[in-house]
Amino acid sequence: MFDFYSKPRIILVGRSQKDARRLIEAFDDRFDVRYVEEVSDEFGRFSDAMIFDYVGEDIINNLRAGTIPYLCLVGSEKSIEKFSLVPGEYLLKGPGYLHYLPEIVYSMLEKHRLQKTLDFEREKYMGLVNSMGCGMLILRKRDGNVIFCNKVAQSLLGYSEEEIEKMSIQDLLYDEPFALQTILGRENFDTDREIVMLTKAGGKIYVIFNTSEMLYGAERVVQLTFMDVSKQKRDREELIFQWRFLDNAEEIAIAVDEKGRIVYLNRFAAEIHGYDLEEMIGDSLTSYLVQDEVEAKSMQFSIMKSGKWKGRHLHKRKDGSVFTVEEKRSMLRVDENVYELVIGIDVTESIELQKRANLHSLLLNGTGDLAVATDMENRLIYMNEAAEEYFNTKLEEEQGRGPNETNSKTLRAFLEMAASRSSESSGKRIRFPDNSNSEPPVEFTKKIVRDSGREVGTIFLGRQTD
Repeated sequence: MFDFYSKPRIILVGRSQKDARRLIEAFDDRFDVRYVEEVSDEFGRFSDAMIFDYVGEDIINNLRAGTIPYLCLVGSEKSIEKFSLVPGEYLLKGPGYLHYLPEIVYSMLEKHRLQKTLDFEREKYMGLVNSMGCGMLILRKRDGNVIFCNKVAQSLLGYSEEEIEKMSIQDLLYDEPFALQTILGRENFDTDREIVMLTKAGGKIYVIFNTSEMLYGAERVVQLTFMDVSKQKRDREELIFQWRFLDNAEEIAIAVDEKGRIVYLNRFAAEIHGYDLEEMIGDSLTSYLVQDEVEAKSMQFSIMKSGKWKGRHLHKRKDGSVFTVEEKRSMLRVDENVYELVIGIDVTESIELQKRANLHSLLLNGTGDLAVATDMENRLIYMNEAAEEYFNTKLEEEQGRGPNETNSKTLRAFLEMAASRSSESSGKRIRFPDNSNSEPPVEFTKKIVRDSGREVGTIFLGRQTD
């Protein structure tokens, strides 16, 4: 490309040596001129401009299909009409035309150079505008009409370039009066603002935007740059709802950041630890745990591998006492931040009750007496190993079943008899079976169990009689 740092290379095309001398002498030392009578493709690749002393249909078609500047010297206006030449493609031969031909060629080269530079800069600018992650609209300030939009804006709003450039910004806004005041600069703001824009499909998207004002030609325009934050807004609202929900839950809810510091906890979590909310925010969660290094590493490995962990931890209260929490841990991503969410329940009492139940079961299984427990609707809730052997069944198979639902006929008969005598008071003795002739009967003692004055079940303790 001609760059004005070297002599522009000009190819002169004529029909004879006479034409060659006339044309070559017209150009001064600013040009590197070469005269030819036959044109080949290589001239187009290694020249900055081509000057033809004549014109033909094939010549003008080839020149128009090429990329280098050209000029045809014509002798009459008939040639201009015949070949449909337009200004810039021809120079009419007339008195003294050779004297100003070099200046015309030089100006033509400069114009071509400037156009190439402009096209390059425009292509570079459009590439940057269309590759940016934000939508961009250029608006006329006086009426808000769209005069340009990038591809991101087209994608977000669902319109083609032709459609959106026939619209006004008013057609794309949900809260029109407020948006017009902010976008078209009738109010001044120093920070990004949020508005709702309308899509072609009738949907709404939440965007943050900023504006800048500039001159475009003789008009003042506003550049509107915006980013879709609909997903972030929905995630934020959902997170706020979840936090509010967790604040009222009777469960422990704690969120920690990547450094293990508490960034959120609900009121229940603070109360069960014996602190106020503000006292625990910002502290490391590990300072409220009783765990060894191996246990901590195992938990972290599980979270890194699967994104979740389930297990039990000992927590410390403010007064130094400890309690057991059944925890579920999972990763939570909010915008660009990653948090670890801990949801747990205090199972200390459940563990103690289970220990006590296990102890009772061991004690009952350590005796040869039969032990059977039913609820107030005569459904089986427990029997010891001696009872399982006597009724020839297993607790797991019969638990929760009523008199007409058990697999063991012997157990069914016992439950039916117990149901028929449910009105009898505690301490009553029951012989089962009461008409057995084959083996000694079992004598059961009935005991009604109460909780806070309410009857919750019945225990039968039995021993075979001789």
